[in-house]
Amino acid sequence: MKLIIARHLIPCTGGRAQVAETETGILIESGLIRRVDRLEAFEEERRGGKVEIIDAGDSYVLPGLIDAHLHLSFSSSAQPLDQLYGDDEATVLLRMVRAAQMELRSGVTTVRDSGSKGMSILQLRDFIRRGELEGPDILAAGMPLTITGGHCNFCGLECDSREEAVKAVRLLCKQGVDYIKVMVSGGNMTPGSDSLIDQYDQDTLKAIVCEAHERGKKVSGHVHSVIGVENAVEAGFDTLEHCSFKTPEGADYREELAAKMREKHIAVNPAMGKAYVLPPEEAAPLPDKVAMWGAFQKSRFDTTEAMYRAGVKIIAGTDAGCKNTRFDEFYLTLNLLHEKVHMTKEDVLLSATARAADALGISHLAGAVEAGRQADLLFVKGNPLDNLLNLKQPEMVLKRGKRVRL
Repeated sequence: MKLIIARHLIPCTGGRAQVAETETGILIESGLIRRVDRLEAFEEERRGGKVEIIDAGDSYVLPGLIDAHLHLSFSSSAQPLDQLYGDDEATVLLRMVRAAQMELRSGVTTVRDSGSKGMSILQLRDFIRRGELEGPDILAAGMPLTITGGHCNFCGLECDSREEAVKAVRLLCKQGVDYIKVMVSGGNMTPGSDSLIDQYDQDTLKAIVCEAHERGKKVSGHVHSVIGVENAVEAGFDTLEHCSFKTPEGADYREELAAKMREKHIAVNPAMGKAYVLPPEEAAPLPDKVAMWGAFQKSRFDTTEAMYRAGVKIIAGTDAGCKNTRFDEFYLTLNLLHEKVHMTKEDVLLSATARAADALGISHLAGAVEAGRQADLLFVKGNPLDNLLNLKQPEMVLKRGKRVRL
C-alpha cells in the first residue's frame, strides 16, 4: 500500500483540469487508487508505519497520459517504410517493446496502437497486462482494414468487398483485438496511395461498424477526404483520425458534418506529431508530398480548430512511429494543439487524459486520479496548465502503483 502526498494535484475529474486547492492524499493498493481525499483524512495511514509514503514535494501530480494514436511497429526513422517492408515479425516485436517503453518513461501510461504490421502487438499487449513486461497499457487494433494495395497495405490485411471486410472484422475479433481500425481513405505515407481516394463506400463502412459493434468493439477510421469523412460519420464510426476534409482544391470544412460529429459523440484525433512541427522537406512522408505539405499543415490546423470551436471532442495522439516521429515526444503534440489549433491548455490536457479515456471506452481504468481507477500517475516539475512543455521531463511515473524506471 502507498500514500501519495500531493500538494499540487490535477485530478482531471468532473470535466475539468485544475489544480486542487488543498493538499491531497492518494491511497494506492493492489495497483488501484483506493481513496483520494484531503491529506488530514489519512492520519492513521501516515502513523501506522505499514504504508509507503511518497511525498511529491513541489511536483505537479496528474493522471498518466493517453497517446490515442501511434504505431508501435513503425520505426520512427527518416525512412520507416524500409523497415516496414523488410523486417520480419520477430524484429517488429522487439522494436515495439522498445517503443512502448519509451512511451511509458515519457509519462504515457496508456496507448492506442492505430494499426500494426502483423499481429504480434497482441502478444506485447498481453505480456504487459500480465505484468511480465514493463510498458503502457495497449489498446490494439492489430492490422487495419485496407483495400488491395491501399494505405498501409504492408501491415498485412487487405479486403475489398463488403463481404471480405465483414469477414476481416470477424477474424480480428476472433484474434482478440481491442477495436477495429479502418483505412476509410487513402493516405500520404504509402507509395501508390492517395489521401483523396475513398477506399470503401458507405454501405461497406456501415457493415463494418455493425459487425464490430455487435461484438462490443469500437471502430476508428483513418480519413482525409471530405467524402470519406461524410461516409464515416453516417456509418457511425466512434473516432475519426486526421479528419482533414480534403478535396482536390484543398480543405472543404463542412459545418454540418462537425455538428453531426458532436451530436453522435464522435471524437476526432488529429494525430499531429512531428510531421506538423518540422518544415515540409523534413516532414513530408514521401518525396512527392514535399510541395504540398506546407499548405496541408496549415489546412489541418484550421479544420481542427474549426471542429474544436464547433464542440467536437478532440483527443490527442502523436502518430509516433511515422517519419521522424519519436515515441517520447507527446509534449510536442500537446503544445501544438495549444499553439496552432488554439485549444486552451486545460482542454489540451483533458484531450490526453479524461476525454481520451472516455472516447476510447476506458474511463473506468484511466484518464483521472479517482478512486477505482488504475494508479497511473505522472509527476512533473512545473504546472502544465502554465506551460505544456513542463510535461517534457517527468520526475516520476507510476504504472499501476509501481515506479517506472526512467
